[in-house]
Amino acid sequence: MKAQNSGQVELPELLFGMSWEDPESDRRALEIQSGDCILTITSGGCNTLDLLVEGPRQIYSLDINPYQSYLLELKRVAVRCLDFENLHAFLGFQPSKNRLQVFESLAGGLSKTALAYWRGRPAAIRDGVSHQGRYEGFLRHFRRLLYLTQGKRRIDGLFQCQSLDEQRDYFDRVWNTPAWRMLFRLAFNKHTLAKRGLTFDYFRFDDGASSFAESFFNRSKRAFCEIPVGTNYFLAQYLLGRYTSSNAAPAYLRREYLPVIRERLDRIEIVTADVKVWLAGRRDASIDGFSLSNVCELMSPEETVRTFEQVARTARPGARICFRNLMIPREVPETLRAKIQLREDASQHLLEQDRSFVYSRVQAYVVAR
Repeated sequence: MKAQNSGQVELPELLFGMSWEDPESDRRALEIQSGDCILTITSGGCNTLDLLVEGPRQIYSLDINPYQSYLLELKRVAVRCLDFENLHAFLGFQPSKNRLQVFESLAGGLSKTALAYWRGRPAAIRDGVSHQGRYEGFLRHFRRLLYLTQGKRRIDGLFQCQSLDEQRDYFDRVWNTPAWRMLFRLAFNKHTLAKRGLTFDYFRFDDGASSFAESFFNRSKRAFCEIPVGTNYFLAQYLLGRYTSSNAAPAYLRREYLPVIRERLDRIEIVTADVKVWLAGRRDASIDGFSLSNVCELMSPEETVRTFEQVARTARPGARICFRNLMIPREVPETLRAKIQLREDASQHLLEQDRSFVYSRVQAYVVAR
């Protein structure tokens, strides 16, 4: 499945089993108030669920890929019906031998299309749906190479660091070996990534790097040296394939947040649609916050303009926007910058603190009143 008219990124059945954008960045950028109406990009569904903690009146969770919608449907019914331990086990974060039986107990809460999709993929259910996206498959490949080049002792040692000074010393003295740098050239080159769903014309850069490998290496160094590893569950998933504790995990997987998220699940409306097309059918000034991920990298520059025209039209005065770039440069078109205004200091802070660390830009905007 391809993004319409983009010619850049193929959307396979399930691209993401988890969300790989830091929800803390969205929270800071969106400044959600009680009663707000929020638009999110579904992706792995984690961040949509997490934003319920902030108490919005409604969340429209959109994705052009229907399989991401089916994943969020399944996660939502699992959050609604399972206790803390069984939720972790069913989704794949703890061992389980009865996921297929648990799935059947949840089946009544799914739409017909979602139910048919998941019943046709028993292996994905059995192995834990959060690990079944193409991106998670790529990370399994990356971790196999990682264990060959770094070894278990060195990897475990990183997560024993107790301060940023320790991390920086560990990175310089122990971690940053020639083999580590070679790993980026092996795992993050055009040919390898094209096999994982990205076509060659996706690889363009505006950060001074000459390749994806160089660019991603530079970004990863910030995660090792500038962000505490003890709370960075993204780094844990990249390097270990698991969360290091139940307190270092998305909010919907944390015991203290589960009851309030469960209570607010009906505030989510799951929509499968192209975001600019869906927005074209909404009323003027009807949305208070937009979490757009890097969705415009699936679009041509012209489609990006049309998307932000619809954002500007449907945004209430004072609405907040969080917008990311991964590789392809995309930004608010110049003709709309008087209305959709970049918060430069906030954006710089978001990028510096973003635990996901893979994005070249994490930007906060506000719509002029």
